[in-house]
Amino acid sequence: MTETATRTIVAVKFSWEKSGKTYDYFADFPVEVGQRVYVPTKHGEAKVEVMEIKTESEMASASILRHVEDLRTDEERQAKYPNGQRMFSEDRTMLDDKGNRSIFDDVDA
Repeated sequence: MTETATRTIVAVKFSWEKSGKTYDYFADFPVEVGQRVYVPTKHGEAKVEVMEIKTESEMASASILRHVEDLRTDEERQAKYPNGQRMFSEDRTMLDDKGNRSIFDDVDA
């Protein structure tokens, strides 16, 4: 018996991956290039960007988990540092000018 259904595969890039290397995951729901999604890793979940949609891969062994929901306001989406880096992540966490989470994000005012 042969399986005729093909699963969509996406090539994703982790933010720490500077060489442009991508990793393949199965996509069991619709995704688009440029979207951010969560994927399972051996260290837990990671937020990644979809770089390419594929029809086959020898490397895909896990499925993406879900879309990253953008909770930012319009003002937060537009807010950028002078170097062009965004000031807020999708979950509204404040970022520094290098894109890292702010060390002051969890401090109560």
